[in-house]
Amino acid sequence: MCVTLQGRASRYAAAIEQVLDRARHFLGRHPIPPWAVGLAVGIFTWQLFFTGPTTGVDGSWIGGLYMAAHDGRDFGTDIVFSYGPLGFLAFPALWYSGLAVVSFLYGSAIYLIFAATLVWVLRRSLGKLGGAAIAFAFLATFPTVEQLPLVLAVAWALMALHGDRSRFAVNLVIFGGATLAAVECLVKLSVGPPIFLAFVIALAGARATKRQWLAFVGLFFAELILLWLVMGQALPDLPDYFVNGEQVASGYNEAMRINMAAGWEAVAAVLGGILVTLGAAFGGSYRDSRARWCAVGLVGLASFVVYKYGVVRFEPNHMAIAMSTLLGFWLVLPWSRRRVALQLCGLAAIGFVALHSYPNPARLDVIENVTALGEQVGTLFSPAERNQITADAREAMKETYDLDPRTLRLLDGRRVDVDPWEVAVAWAYPLNWSPLPVFQNYTAYTSRLDDLNASVVEDPRGPELILRSVVRSFEERHPAWDPPDQNLAVFCNFTPQRATAQWQVLRRTGDRCGEPRFINEVVGGPGTVVAVPQAKRGELVILRIQGVEPSGLGKLRSLLWRPRLVYAYLNDGEVKYRLVPGTADDDLVVSPGPGLDAGGVFAQLPAVVNIRLEGIGDVRYDFYRVKVWSPRETRLAQLDVDLLTGRSDRIRR
Repeated sequence: MCVTLQGRASRYAAAIEQVLDRARHFLGRHPIPPWAVGLAVGIFTWQLFFTGPTTGVDGSWIGGLYMAAHDGRDFGTDIVFSYGPLGFLAFPALWYSGLAVVSFLYGSAIYLIFAATLVWVLRRSLGKLGGAAIAFAFLATFPTVEQLPLVLAVAWALMALHGDRSRFAVNLVIFGGATLAAVECLVKLSVGPPIFLAFVIALAGARATKRQWLAFVGLFFAELILLWLVMGQALPDLPDYFVNGEQVASGYNEAMRINMAAGWEAVAAVLGGILVTLGAAFGGSYRDSRARWCAVGLVGLASFVVYKYGVVRFEPNHMAIAMSTLLGFWLVLPWSRRRVALQLCGLAAIGFVALHSYPNPARLDVIENVTALGEQVGTLFSPAERNQITADAREAMKETYDLDPRTLRLLDGRRVDVDPWEVAVAWAYPLNWSPLPVFQNYTAYTSRLDDLNASVVEDPRGPELILRSVVRSFEERHPAWDPPDQNLAVFCNFTPQRATAQWQVLRRTGDRCGEPRFINEVVGGPGTVVAVPQAKRGELVILRIQGVEPSGLGKLRSLLWRPRLVYAYLNDGEVKYRLVPGTADDDLVVSPGPGLDAGGVFAQLPAVVNIRLEGIGDVRYDFYRVKVWSPRETRLAQLDVDLLTGRSDRIRR
């Protein structure tokens, strides 16, 4: 018996050895190219999935991007956001099946191309097998999807600057880089332009010829315009997209900083990681000194983008993504074999900080990852499954939002804006969504953006109704000042028509407010308590605060680190709210006349007796009175609503 088993084992071992010999012989004659190994690594670490629509702040702005793209709204004028008409590509969520499929395919292409590029780059210093192992560990361990286009751009740019670069590397920047930059500029404005600049720096370092420059620049603008037009956008709106989008990006720093104390160890880790990466970039293998300095410049540019991403909203998830992106830069540097020890030590150090700040569930089970990919491919080719996910999500969202039949009857067929941010409700039912340009109030960080929203509120061609959820503070900011001009315009042009426990409907009535009339000004420093003139019947008192926005050293601090937080303490410090510097000199309502605001969970107008600011130097408080009246249009609008909702008892009276 034992002899028989031993004989069988010997035969099996001989058969296996024969198969391995044939495999080694085949690979010796037909080696697997690095890009194919990279594609395999991408498949074995798969992390891209279809998701269903969700409620909440983040879910709603993703839904807003999908709705805007589906409806063909004009970005830059109708829609103003840091994401563009292709913003939905960053989130394969099944709001609309066709758009989600395009998003999934684009994300899959970026992921697999990055995996292939990473193995291709790492093979120089670690060999094909070692490069595949490090690439697998990186992709399976770190949350990299969000910033992959930026890391991919840095990798391609550095390939064009490498000492032994091929013509393929330069052509990759010219043709692939132009395409990637054009797409990403219409995906997100904080990522696309830096990618474009990284390729410009790379071509400068590679001493590109005039023909190569013309090819890159011409292809970039041609594809940018073509994609813009394909998405149903008007060509004259393209400058507005960049100008108004820059307002969102520039205001983000002051308005969205998280008030979370960061230990010096975390700050030192971020800055130290960037400095070490820049030093390693300088010591890489390049064609000449110009290429070397250009490499340092493009890595510095990309690192600054990541640095701001991590420190403005200094919390574990943002830190982990920032550090893992920095680790991606470290891996794609032009390392030589003699510096492998330094490469691996830096990999370990930066990786430790990233994982320590926010442990990420590792995707080390290859079988599970490949199975997940198979399931996603099944969803990709199954319209019925995608439609079912969408339908289930819609029903779940309806249960959450719980709009009653009378409210739905009131909204039916009317142009409806959703305030302040739950715009996904317009998709869930669905409604005739007529958004303000900055369709989530809290992102109107600057006076320009606040004015854009206010102008649409005042325009009779704007929304007919506003659906408001229960008023809540967003990150310690006063709901009535977030943003202030828009809130005042809503009060002046809309009146409450219906309310439930969760929702309020406002209806357009025509402007019922006069022009502001100056009362007085007060100059005060930090801690100065300023009395607020109280409004009389039929008027409001508004406040404009001059000198809150950072200037001089304050701007430099805001750029290189984070701005100081400014707080407004109201009514002898009874409550405090964070003040957004970019809109502090807009029309902050501080005192409504008797009977102008019913209060409760839908209160629009704060009643302030006194105010003091902390976190800022001397500022000027300018107070104004605004006359308020009830025009005839208000009574007619009420009659119309009564007819619509069947309130016959009120109509008879």
